[in-house]
Amino acid sequence: MICEMNSNDSSIHEINSHSALRRLDLNLLLIFDVLMQEQNVSRAAARVFLSQSAMSNALKRLREMLDDPILVRGANGMQPTPRALALEAPVRSILQQVIRTIQPAQPFEPDTSRARFVIGMSDYSENIVLPALAACLCQSAPNVELVAHMLTAEDPEPLLATGQLSFTIDVEAYSKVSSRLRSEPWISDQLVCLVSQNHPLAARQYLTLKQFEESRHVYPSPLGLRSNIVEAWLAEQGLQRSIAVTTRSYWAAAQIVSESDYLLSVPLRVAIKLTNHLPLCLLEPPKGFPGFQLNLTWHPLYESDPETQWILDQVRHLPLR
Repeated sequence: MICEMNSNDSSIHEINSHSALRRLDLNLLLIFDVLMQEQNVSRAAARVFLSQSAMSNALKRLREMLDDPILVRGANGMQPTPRALALEAPVRSILQQVIRTIQPAQPFEPDTSRARFVIGMSDYSENIVLPALAACLCQSAPNVELVAHMLTAEDPEPLLATGQLSFTIDVEAYSKVSSRLRSEPWISDQLVCLVSQNHPLAARQYLTLKQFEESRHVYPSPLGLRSNIVEAWLAEQGLQRSIAVTTRSYWAAAQIVSESDYLLSVPLRVAIKLTNHLPLCLLEPPKGFPGFQLNLTWHPLYESDPETQWILDQVRHLPLR
């Protein structure tokens, strides 16, 4: 039998929802968040200026409300249950959204701020963007802290939603950006080739597609992916390169190439830095070789947040173009 929901059914559902909200003590969400961070009743109580007995009582009410132990004693102290871990990020996001809704935004004062900005980065942005940004903030915001969080292939949305990441700087081709996030194109870069100064091709200014295909390559894969835009471009030509060494680090890849007859493909800005420190030659890649674009991505919860928008503006105006 197929049942259709009428207006009375909808009203009953709304009444039940409101009733559930009336039974919910929103203060318990704050208690839950602190308990999950500390995983210790005494420390959590101190964080919110409660006695240990009051915190224990709040934990009891939480357990009843969620029908779950939340924290259980293990070999290494209190351990969160799977349900508690699943609720941690959504609850923190709710609390932060409530705070931002009821508190007026305070103007950001960079010269006195001690803000901590955690930026999701790839190896490229850590090597190229972070030094320039640190130099900029050393003058304009001397007390802020910058933290580079190396991105993986995982979706960064949960970390952005909870404020564990301020924003990300990532290659457009690699980033998984939800339609719920705010993202904008920033800078682009081209790929070039590096070889040792003793390499047979070192005297050339550019490489042919045949020379590129026949070379053995060192493959820097900061995200741990086995394919990238070079592989995709070669596949369009019906070709495949021969990988000799795979590493996550541009620096390690360049050191290997400087002492071998291997070939390395890296962004131009990275290549310029590497050639300043290692005996390498920069060669133009085959015609049609791909480039890439970096995007800035943040969560809409922080669309009007003065701190987030200030740091984004500092990045936007870095002299990297």
